[in-house]
Amino acid sequence: MKLSIRSISASFVTVGLLCLATSAASASVEPVEPVEPPVSDTLVEDPGGIQIVSEVDPQAAAAMAAERGIPVAEATRRLSVQQALGDQGTAIEMTLNGRTAGSYLDADGNLVVTTLDAAADTTVTKAGARALRVDDSTARLDNIMRQLDRQATRTGAGEVQGWHVDIPTNSVVITVTEGATDAKTKKMTKLAASFGTSVRIEYAAESAAPATTAEYLAGGMQIVTPSGGTCSVGFNTVDAANRPVVLTAGHCLTTGTSISRNGFWIGATRTKNYPGDDFGTFHNAYPTYWIARAAVYTYNGGYMNVRGSWANPPVGATVCKSGRTTGWTCGTITAKNYSVRYTDGYAIRTQPGATSGVPFNAVSNTTATKTYT
Repeated sequence: MKLSIRSISASFVTVGLLCLATSAASASVEPVEPVEPPVSDTLVEDPGGIQIVSEVDPQAAAAMAAERGIPVAEATRRLSVQQALGDQGTAIEMTLNGRTAGSYLDADGNLVVTTLDAAADTTVTKAGARALRVDDSTARLDNIMRQLDRQATRTGAGEVQGWHVDIPTNSVVITVTEGATDAKTKKMTKLAASFGTSVRIEYAAESAAPATTAEYLAGGMQIVTPSGGTCSVGFNTVDAANRPVVLTAGHCLTTGTSISRNGFWIGATRTKNYPGDDFGTFHNAYPTYWIARAAVYTYNGGYMNVRGSWANPPVGATVCKSGRTTGWTCGTITAKNYSVRYTDGYAIRTQPGATSGVPFNAVSNTTATKTYT
């Protein structure tokens, strides 16, 4: 069941979101039975090529420049600085041995490392970052997250939309639907309030709640379930036997059924993790037709190639994602390892380094680099 990840995106983190909405319109349309795709005698050459590089990808810089309205040269500089500072923050955190609650980039792009005592302040300052004294460690905040996760698993999250560690404010933030008064919501907010100032409760409109919804083959492209519902490709990879596999959201998959695109079958469900986690895989049974690209579809007719890697991008870094519901958009990482309560009642939490269906876990879009015949 092992998956071999071959290539991960560069310093401008590119995310192929796994969790995307099922269109209400698609549910009312009688699905057309897909057919086998034509067998290709010759493989189409990947126009972008695949290579691993350490410098900023020009495509990433161009995308950021367009999104932010800045010159490409300035975007390149910012992305390079973000990656260097993110790596520096991770290294400093390791030297503090738990006397921190994480690091992030502030609004001006400067590295801030949280600290718990004067000795940690000195370590951070000597390393060239700004020290920010806080009350709660990563361990305490993570423990609060685990208790909220367990409560949601045992009794449900009610109208609580999500909860996450907010590094800049050194707190766990729990977001509740405005006006919610049901018993499950009250249990969650009561538990949250028991942690005092370590937890901040915020309120949001019901429409803001996460929802399970639900040619080249690339990250973000729309795929279709047998019922006619739509999801998105997370990324391409291979299994332990080097067979092509596609990762997507677990709630998109049903045992014994196949996924299609544009009226042609791609392949049958391989694994499904949902609820509890929300990821799964299906086979690419026609790899000479569905050419797995190490790229993300940008919904303007183009692709962003996946090059290099950034293992631990900090809060405050730039991130872009691709998916069939909202297309290609960019923004800033505000939190990682975010727990959400889906509107169908399931609670999901991303784990560090995991690939799951939540937008705040900055897992890069990944695809296999081998061409299959």
